[in-house]
Amino acid sequence: MKRLTSGVVLRHLGASLGLALLSATSLPLNANAQASLRAERKIAHESGRASMGIARGPGGKLYVLNREDRCVWVFDSNGNSLGRISSAGQGPADLLEPKDFAVDRVGNVIVADGSGMIKIFEPGGKLNSAFTFERPQHVGVLSDGRVLISGFPTAALIEVFDRSGKRVGQIGEPIKEDTDPFFNSVLNHGFIVVDEFDYIYYVFRFRLTPTVRKYSTYGELIAEWQINSPHLDGLTQRAKAKYVERKSEGGYGGTPIFNAASYDSESRTLWLGSGDAILQIDANGKTTRFHKLQTPDLRPIPIHGIVVEGSTVRVASYLVGVHEVLLPK
Repeated sequence: MKRLTSGVVLRHLGASLGLALLSATSLPLNANAQASLRAERKIAHESGRASMGIARGPGGKLYVLNREDRCVWVFDSNGNSLGRISSAGQGPADLLEPKDFAVDRVGNVIVADGSGMIKIFEPGGKLNSAFTFERPQHVGVLSDGRVLISGFPTAALIEVFDRSGKRVGQIGEPIKEDTDPFFNSVLNHGFIVVDEFDYIYYVFRFRLTPTVRKYSTYGELIAEWQINSPHLDGLTQRAKAKYVERKSEGGYGGTPIFNAASYDSESRTLWLGSGDAILQIDANGKTTRFHKLQTPDLRPIPIHGIVVEGSTVRVASYLVGVHEVLLPK
């Protein structure tokens, strides 16, 4: 099996790779940066509660993963339903425990099913192929069709497969955070984001130092950013306290620092969802914008999926469904 060039443990980054290790600068506490944004409208009504992920596809289509419906809903650019992928059954084409999904450039939908399967659906919704993967959590897809999968990392953060299910490489060395293998694996869970140039961003969900890594399409580590923002300070302190408490009890399921991630090709920036807030990360790893999001009736929007296109943000939330938010200029 070919192993793609992976990242190395943090203490060796500068010496072995000549890596530009960048620490994001905290945002100033000003009204523009910290303003709460009210959603313009609720969209994709068929998905509603239990919306756990959202993606943009060809032709302006929107795709929303719904955990309770056990499917991926498909909508046009205005949020009108075009149908769903998978029915809530037990057949080969059905999803039992959908965790995450990605849409490639021609409209194929790749789903990580917690039952231990990766399922690839054609644009019309027909199951094209499927292969096994132990406890998959997140997926991404490159322009050449290679599928990127993260689960409970041990040897690598990301496993790389072709469409037939053949493993063709690995990307990224997990950070050594805990001596317990399971705890360390949880702390290395992460979202996979692929931009228009096939750069790969790995967003650590639970790491107690909020962190993003950037890799080339061939798995070379380009940068590692520690993300700083006033919003994250209190969250990380609470996560650390919970980590210590659960360690003493002998169990740890992870306290998420980030709940969603997306790349905006218009501004060429990475966007992160944390609690009910969104953060914009520029090409140097600096946090340039931060907003808390609210429904039209001023309830917080806990973010579980995000798509950003210029000034338009669409967020999926388990509790309040899918909303559209406009960014101030």
